[in-house]
Amino acid sequence: MIRIQTKLMISEAALSEQSRANESGHSIEHWAMNRAHQIVVHQGMNLVEAAQCLDHKRTNANTYALRKAIMDCLMEALANGPQPVMVAAE
Repeated sequence: MIRIQTKLMISEAALSEQSRANESGHSIEHWAMNRAHQIVVHQGMNLVEAAQCLDHKRTNANTYALRKAIMDCLMEALANGPQPVMVAAE
């Protein structure tokens, strides 16, 4: 369990460094990959740990937290992403 947490901390540090490098206006694809990684690291690992402990209550709570994180990320992408180009109808 400690080994997983250590790997997550190392992975998270690398991701933070990559995020800072990508903040200068890189593509939405980079942003999406970074956000997906953050969600899996945080909410995904909480869900895995709860399931491994066979804690039904924590598993349900972490399932909803994972869903909410994904939903929030999608709403953020819609709000801040590139705006669709409107083409005049002929």
